[in-house]
Amino acid sequence: MNAMRPLAIVLCSIAIAAVAGAQDLPAGPGKDTVEKVCTTCHGLEAIVTMQGNKDIWQSVVDDMKGRGADGSNEDFTAIVNYLGKYFGPNVNVNTAAAKALTDDLGLTSSEADAIVKYRADKGNFKEFADLKKVPGLDASKLEPIQKRIKF
Repeated sequence: MNAMRPLAIVLCSIAIAAVAGAQDLPAGPGKDTVEKVCTTCHGLEAIVTMQGNKDIWQSVVDDMKGRGADGSNEDFTAIVNYLGKYFGPNVNVNTAAAKALTDDLGLTSSEADAIVKYRADKGNFKEFADLKKVPGLDASKLEPIQKRIKF
């Protein structure tokens, strides 16, 4: 029985690594640049396991540049913008202020205000489909970052 435990640990580690390694980045502007520049030093699992706003991603990119990451200023700007959008902080649409919805989800101020008004009038959102009912919100632009939206 004790001999099985190390084997189970090794197999679990391999499975976790395989899932992380098979992780694909969401489609969007900057994806190709992230794959080209960032994967010369590490795999995608180093990216997909992190979250942060643009300031945090800028710090990470600055650190990588200091370690020798090779790319143009335009490449690094594209990387920060991409990571800030697709790997930004989670946002609870039932509690977030309009400014947080704008800053963290990239909504316009009128879209953020519409979410706040809708939840005040109709109650909390329970699922992503509820956001599609908000007048004045283009919920399709939230679909690529849906995993970051919490209820």
